[in-house]
Amino acid sequence: MSTDQLTVSDQLDHAPGGHRTGMASLVLGAGAFLVLGTLPALPYLVLLALPLGIAAVTSGVHALRRGVAAPSGRIASVTGITLGSLGVLGWAALMVLWYLVDQAVSR
Repeated sequence: MSTDQLTVSDQLDHAPGGHRTGMASLVLGAGAFLVLGTLPALPYLVLLALPLGIAAVTSGVHALRRGVAAPSGRIASVTGITLGSLGVLGWAALMVLWYLVDQAVSR
């Protein structure tokens, strides 16, 4: 694979020696978790928590399966998976809450 075919997450996820670092998972997971905090100001931005969370979990699992080189990389992958999962669960909870509020208001 040439360097111009690499995606942004590929560039984030490789250390100079070519070993996976788990950094893409951490960045995506943090994004998925932090986007939930935008609910009061930008409610529709919360919808990004689902794709970011899924991408974080997928990237973290992929990095762990390929063999993360350093302990800090494994920690970054596991933290990214955790934050991504919290983002997905938070998104699901908000969707249920919005549905329940909509049902209560419509009655």
